[in-house]
Amino acid sequence: MPAAARAAGFDPGRLRRIDELVTAAIAERRLPGAVVLVGRRDRIVYRKAFGHRALDPAPEPMTPDTIFDLASLTKVVATTTSVMQLVEEGRIRLSDRVSTFIPEFGRYGKEDITVLHLLTHVSGLRPDLDLTFEWEGYDTAIRLATEEVPVAPPGERFIYSDINFFLLGDIVRRVSGRPLDEYARERVFLPLGMRDTMFRPPAALAPRVAPTERCTPLG
Repeated sequence: MPAAARAAGFDPGRLRRIDELVTAAIAERRLPGAVVLVGRRDRIVYRKAFGHRALDPAPEPMTPDTIFDLASLTKVVATTTSVMQLVEEGRIRLSDRVSTFIPEFGRYGKEDITVLHLLTHVSGLRPDLDLTFEWEGYDTAIRLATEEVPVAPPGERFIYSDINFFLLGDIVRRVSGRPLDEYARERVFLPLGMRDTMFRPPAALAPRVAPTERCTPLG
């Protein structure tokens, strides 16, 4: 590893500290386990699994090929990349109003919100949809998003908003004719060799998945 690390421009001594830091964090119960990978361009100089990927109902050791939930990294890895591909192809412009693609969105003060406003979290929409009542399903989420009333004018205030990215995903679907999960897998992940990156992993991959949420009987 030292020679490969130096060739890639890394200090081998600093890389060796990774073991110490991660092992200490696990001992302090700050995390159950981790996979650490360090690389530059096409060179991987460090890759190692630590601890466990699951503790309950039975311990499962972490492995280098463990699959993790990307959570909100999905916004930049999948959604933003998909939108920008369509921008490059001239099928979307950043200055386009959202209502150009989702006509029912253009009401209640949202008429001037653009694709760029959504991408940069300055749409004026609140952080998330109303979770005080039970609802489910993609169509319901989009309908609720179109019924939102902004809490600030577009372009004036930064509000990190999941609603923005629900809408961007729906724009990808309407423009490309494919749901975001299919579009991202075919146009982004597979061309990059990201074979284990997807929205809905099949049951065959379940043994490699790290559980990141504790679900109650009601979900």
